[in-house]
Amino acid sequence: MLIPNRTSIAYDFDLFDVREKEAEINKPKINMTAGAQTASRSGSAFKILLVAVCAVMLPIYFLSSKVQLSELSGMISSTLAELEQATGDNARLQAELDSIVTTARVQEFAESELGMQKITTAQGVRISLGTGGTIEVAENTDNPVTFISKWFSDVLEYLGFR
Repeated sequence: MLIPNRTSIAYDFDLFDVREKEAEINKPKINMTAGAQTASRSGSAFKILLVAVCAVMLPIYFLSSKVQLSELSGMISSTLAELEQATGDNARLQAELDSIVTTARVQEFAESELGMQKITTAQGVRISLGTGGTIEVAENTDNPVTFISKWFSDVLEYLGFR
């Protein structure tokens, strides 16, 4: 059933257009052949080979890293054992040194081997500094010999003989 329309669609002008029909006839047709599928499969084969190589190499990499990790853990544990032994030896040697170097033993060595004696209160101690100044330790002036020796020393220093 045809609907009345006031346009010019009553004529189908496409039936009279020859150029489009000739273009369709001269248009090259695409033929699907088995060779085209082989080309795409060769790309797929490369991808499959690449995935297979990755699938083989990945576990090998993880296994080698686990082996390295276990070797390093063994080295760390052996080094920690050596450190613990060295710490124990250090503590033992420090205790031995503390027992050898006591004040009484040092005093005995100084008196017997070096001929040193303890300082008495009557002896004065002079310490000279690199800056030219001197520091005197307070002396006991109760002894007359000490007083005379100090006075004589002061006179010599005043005159420039010291």
